[in-house]
Amino acid sequence: MRYFLAAAIFLLQCNTDIIPRVLDDGAKIYLVRHAEKQSGNDPLLTPAGNVRAGDLLRVLKDKKIQRIYVTEYRRTQNTGDSLRIQLGIDTVRYLSDTSCTDLFNKIQAHHDMDNAILIIGHSNTIALMIRKFGLVDYPADYIPDKEYDNMFLIEFKNGKAILEKMKYGASSSASATMQ
Repeated sequence: MRYFLAAAIFLLQCNTDIIPRVLDDGAKIYLVRHAEKQSGNDPLLTPAGNVRAGDLLRVLKDKKIQRIYVTEYRRTQNTGDSLRIQLGIDTVRYLSDTSCTDLFNKIQAHHDMDNAILIIGHSNTIALMIRKFGLVDYPADYIPDKEYDNMFLIEFKNGKAILEKMKYGASSSASATMQ
Protein backbone atom coordinates (compact mmCIF):
# COMPACT_ATOMS: atom_id res chain seq x y z
CA MET A 1 0.00 0.00 0.00
CA ARG A 2 2.84 2.39 0.88
CA TYR A 3 4.46 1.83 -2.55
CA PHE A 4 1.13 2.47 -4.32
CA LEU A 5 0.60 5.72 -2.40
CA ALA A 6 4.12 6.94 -3.17
CA ALA A 7 3.67 6.09 -6.86
CA ALA A 8 0.31 7.90 -6.98
CA ILE A 9 1.81 11.03 -5.39
CA PHE A 10 4.71 10.92 -7.85
CA LEU A 11 2.36 10.63 -10.84
CA LEU A 12 0.25 13.53 -9.62
CA GLN A 13 3.34 15.68 -9.25
CA CYS A 14 4.48 14.76 -12.75
CA ASN A 15 1.31 16.26 -14.15
CA THR A 16 1.85 19.60 -12.46
CA ASP A 17 3.22 22.69 -14.13
CA ILE A 18 6.22 22.65 -16.36
CA ILE A 19 9.06 24.59 -14.84
CA PRO A 20 9.12 28.07 -16.40
CA ARG A 21 11.37 28.26 -19.41
CA VAL A 22 14.92 28.46 -18.10
CA LEU A 23 16.82 27.06 -21.06
CA ASP A 24 17.51 28.75 -24.35
CA ASP A 25 17.88 27.45 -27.88
CA GLY A 26 21.20 25.68 -28.15
CA ALA A 27 21.06 24.30 -24.61
CA LYS A 28 21.89 20.61 -24.28
CA ILE A 29 21.00 18.66 -21.19
CA TYR A 30 22.46 15.21 -20.68
CA LEU A 31 20.54 13.25 -18.04
CA VAL A 32 21.71 10.01 -16.47
CA ARG A 33 20.85 8.01 -13.43
CA HIS A 34 23.70 7.43 -10.99
CA ALA A 35 25.81 4.34 -11.72
CA GLU A 36 25.47 0.99 -9.94
CA LYS A 37 25.53 1.45 -6.17
CA GLN A 38 26.37 -0.57 -3.11
CA SER A 39 23.70 -1.07 -0.46
CA GLY A 40 23.21 1.11 2.57
CA ASN A 41 21.99 4.56 3.52
CA ASP A 42 24.23 6.75 1.31
CA PRO A 43 26.18 4.15 -0.65
CA LEU A 44 29.24 4.47 -2.82
CA LEU A 45 29.42 2.93 -6.28
CA THR A 46 30.13 -0.75 -6.86
CA PRO A 47 33.11 -1.77 -9.02
CA ALA A 48 30.68 -1.97 -11.98
CA GLY A 49 29.46 1.52 -11.08
CA ASN A 50 33.02 2.86 -11.11
CA VAL A 51 33.50 1.36 -14.58
CA ARG A 52 30.25 3.02 -15.72
CA ALA A 53 31.44 6.38 -14.36
CA GLY A 54 34.53 5.98 -16.55
CA ASP A 55 32.28 5.09 -19.49
CA LEU A 56 30.35 8.31 -18.88
CA LEU A 57 33.61 10.26 -19.15
CA ARG A 58 34.50 8.56 -22.43
CA VAL A 59 31.05 9.23 -23.93
CA LEU A 60 30.81 12.88 -22.85
CA LYS A 61 34.46 14.04 -22.95
CA ASP A 62 34.03 15.88 -26.29
CA LYS A 63 30.51 17.22 -25.68
CA LYS A 64 31.68 20.53 -24.14
CA ILE A 65 29.90 19.95 -20.83
CA GLN A 66 30.10 23.21 -18.86
CA ARG A 67 28.76 22.01 -15.52
CA ILE A 68 27.67 18.85 -13.73
CA TYR A 69 24.62 18.88 -11.47
CA VAL A 70 24.52 16.17 -8.77
CA THR A 71 22.29 15.50 -5.79
CA GLU A 72 23.32 15.44 -2.15
CA TYR A 73 23.91 11.68 -2.39
CA ARG A 74 27.40 10.23 -2.89
CA ARG A 75 26.31 7.87 -5.67
CA THR A 76 25.45 10.80 -7.97
CA GLN A 77 28.60 12.67 -7.03
CA ASN A 78 30.78 9.59 -7.61
CA THR A 79 29.14 9.02 -11.00
CA GLY A 80 30.30 12.46 -12.14
CA ASP A 81 33.75 12.33 -10.52
CA SER A 82 35.63 11.12 -13.61
CA LEU A 83 34.32 14.04 -15.67
CA ARG A 84 34.88 16.50 -12.84
CA ILE A 85 38.45 15.38 -12.15
CA GLN A 86 39.69 14.58 -15.67
CA LEU A 87 38.11 17.57 -17.42
CA GLY A 88 38.02 20.05 -14.54
CA ILE A 89 34.27 20.59 -14.78
CA ASP A 90 32.59 22.45 -11.94
CA THR A 91 29.99 20.47 -10.00
CA VAL A 92 26.87 21.93 -8.39
CA ARG A 93 24.76 20.09 -5.82
CA TYR A 94 20.99 20.31 -6.01
CA LEU A 95 18.32 18.87 -3.73
CA SER A 96 16.88 15.63 -5.02
CA ASP A 97 13.16 16.20 -4.83
CA THR A 98 10.11 15.81 -7.01
CA SER A 99 9.58 19.52 -7.63
CA CYS A 100 12.91 20.10 -9.43
CA THR A 101 12.74 23.68 -8.14
CA ASP A 102 16.21 23.69 -6.57
CA LEU A 103 17.74 22.20 -9.72
CA PHE A 104 16.16 24.81 -11.99
CA ASN A 105 17.09 27.63 -9.61
CA LYS A 106 20.71 26.46 -9.62
CA ILE A 107 20.80 26.20 -13.43
CA GLN A 108 19.64 29.83 -13.59
CA ALA A 109 22.00 31.00 -10.84
CA HIS A 110 24.98 29.50 -12.70
CA HIS A 111 23.89 30.99 -16.04
CA ASP A 112 23.68 27.60 -17.74
CA MET A 113 20.54 28.40 -19.74
CA ASP A 114 22.29 27.92 -23.08
CA ASN A 115 25.14 25.57 -22.16
CA ALA A 116 25.72 21.84 -22.37
CA ILE A 117 25.21 20.42 -18.88
CA LEU A 118 25.07 17.00 -17.27
CA ILE A 119 22.45 16.23 -14.64
CA ILE A 120 22.90 13.06 -12.60
CA GLY A 121 19.74 11.97 -10.84
CA HIS A 122 17.89 8.96 -9.52
CA SER A 123 15.52 6.33 -10.88
CA ASN A 124 12.52 8.20 -9.46
CA THR A 125 13.50 11.69 -10.70
CA ILE A 126 14.80 11.31 -14.26
CA ALA A 127 11.40 10.89 -15.95
CA LEU A 128 10.03 13.74 -13.87
CA MET A 129 12.88 16.03 -14.97
CA ILE A 130 12.28 15.15 -18.61
CA ARG A 131 8.62 16.12 -18.22
CA LYS A 132 9.47 19.30 -16.34
CA PHE A 133 11.85 20.34 -19.12
CA GLY A 134 8.83 20.49 -21.42
CA LEU A 135 8.39 16.95 -22.73
CA VAL A 136 5.04 16.46 -21.01
CA ASP A 137 4.13 13.40 -23.07
CA TYR A 138 7.11 11.45 -21.75
CA PRO A 139 5.92 8.51 -19.58
CA ALA A 140 6.12 9.25 -15.87
CA ASP A 141 7.55 5.82 -15.07
CA TYR A 142 10.34 5.13 -12.67
CA ILE A 143 13.52 3.74 -14.18
CA PRO A 144 13.78 0.08 -13.07
CA ASP A 145 16.10 -0.57 -10.13
CA LYS A 146 18.61 -2.58 -12.17
CA GLU A 147 18.74 -0.17 -15.13
CA TYR A 148 21.79 2.11 -15.19
CA ASP A 149 22.74 2.40 -18.87
CA ASN A 150 20.22 5.03 -20.04
CA MET A 151 21.32 8.45 -21.19
CA PHE A 152 18.87 11.12 -22.26
CA LEU A 153 19.73 14.22 -24.28
CA ILE A 154 17.32 17.13 -24.31
CA GLU A 155 18.10 19.83 -26.87
CA PHE A 156 16.24 23.07 -27.31
CA LYS A 157 15.55 24.25 -30.85
CA ASN A 158 13.12 26.99 -31.87
CA GLY A 159 11.78 27.11 -28.33
CA LYS A 160 10.96 23.41 -28.29
CA ALA A 161 12.50 20.58 -26.27
CA ILE A 162 13.61 17.55 -28.30
CA LEU A 163 14.47 14.27 -26.56
CA GLU A 164 16.92 11.60 -27.66
CA LYS A 165 17.31 8.40 -25.63
CA MET A 166 20.50 6.37 -25.91
CA LYS A 167 22.53 3.78 -24.00
CA TYR A 168 26.08 4.02 -22.68
CA GLY A 169 28.55 1.63 -21.09
CA ALA A 170 27.82 -2.03 -20.50
CA SER A 171 24.26 -3.22 -20.78
CA SER A 172 22.55 -3.04 -17.39
CA SER A 173 21.64 -6.71 -17.66
CA ALA A 174 25.34 -7.53 -18.13
CA SER A 175 26.45 -5.40 -15.18
CA ALA A 176 23.78 -6.97 -12.96
CA THR A 177 25.32 -10.38 -13.55
CA MET A 178 28.82 -9.08 -12.66
CA GLN A 179 27.77 -8.03 -9.14
